[in-house]
Amino acid sequence: MSTFQLFTRGAAQRLALALFAGLLWLSSSLFAAPAYAADSSAAKRYIAADGTDLTAMVQCLPKELSQGKIDRALKESQNDFLEKVFDVKDNYDDYKLDEIEVAYLACVESKGVTPQVKR
Repeated sequence: MSTFQLFTRGAAQRLALALFAGLLWLSSSLFAAPAYAADSSAAKRYIAADGTDLTAMVQCLPKELSQGKIDRALKESQNDFLEKVFDVKDNYDDYKLDEIEVAYLACVESKGVTPQVKR
């Protein structure tokens, strides 16, 4: 066999192996169930890498805020979105807030956690 044929056969085998591995990875990620805050139990704790307890935030997270939707994003863009992102105003209560966001902040505060925006 010529050197060229050996090279192309090896390259084809590597390509087939890479495609197979990619398909396995894709299929495993497609069947993974998304995590919703409603599925969390009271006993489950969520701890960040730096040791911060995020359990209250996860338990309060409404389904509307955990899923990306274009219509909600467009609606939210009218609620001082860019001003909130760039922290233009001194007081967070001066921004126009969606009722879902207000309910989330109230839930987090009811669990004894002061949100970063209120500090």
